[in-house]
Amino acid sequence: MRADFLTISTDLLRDERARVSDAQLGRALDLALAQYGKDRPRRIVRDETLSAASRLDWPADGNVSAIEHPIGSIPPSLLPRQSWQRYDAPAGAELIFPGGLPAGTTIRLTILGPHLLTDETDTVPDADREAVASYAAALLFDQMAADTSGDGNPLIAADAVAHGTKPDNYARRAERLRARYFEILGLDPKRTRPASVTVSQPTPASDGGRRVTQRRPRL
Repeated sequence: MRADFLTISTDLLRDERARVSDAQLGRALDLALAQYGKDRPRRIVRDETLSAASRLDWPADGNVSAIEHPIGSIPPSLLPRQSWQRYDAPAGAELIFPGGLPAGTTIRLTILGPHLLTDETDTVPDADREAVASYAAALLFDQMAADTSGDGNPLIAADAVAHGTKPDNYARRAERLRARYFEILGLDPKRTRPASVTVSQPTPASDGGRRVTQRRPRL
C-alpha cells in the first residue's frame, strides 16, 4: 500500500532522507502517481444503464475510451467513436449518443482514470512500484538541487569545491532516477519534448531603421 511506496522512495534517497520531511515525501509521491496515471492510466470497465434516452452522466472517475454495445458479442461489438461524444451541460458533463439509444439500454464502458494509492487501496501493478517511487525520489532531488544552488560557498577552498558539487550531484541523481522510471515503463523520455523551429530574423540597419535591400537589375 502507500507505506510501501514511501519506504521504497526513502531507500532511493539514501543518506539524504534527513533533508526531506514526511510531508514533502508524501507530496512528491502524489505528483509521481499523477504522472504515472498519465503515462499508464488505470483501466476501469463498468456496465451502465441509460436512465434517459441517448444520454448518461459522464463518469466522474476518468475519461471514456471505448463503449461496447450490445454486451457479450464475440468479438466485442464496440461502438464507432463518431457515434458518441461528451457534452458539457450546465448541470454537468454527459455522455450522449446522437444516433439514439433507448432508455434502459445497458452499455459497457472502458474508462481511463487516475490510480489510487492509500493505506487501503493500491491500483499500481507490482511491476511498476519502483517506477513510481523512482519518479517521486527524482522530484525530491530536483528540489534539493534547487535549494542548494543558491547557497554561498564556504571560505575554505576544499570545502567550497565539495559544496559547489552538491547541486550538480542532486541533479544527476534526479536524472538517473527519472531515466529509471521511463526504462521500467518502456517509454521514450523524449516523447514530450516540443519541436524546435528556426526563424531567420532580419538584422536592422545601422541607424536602427528597416534595412533596405536593392534588387539586382535583370540583364
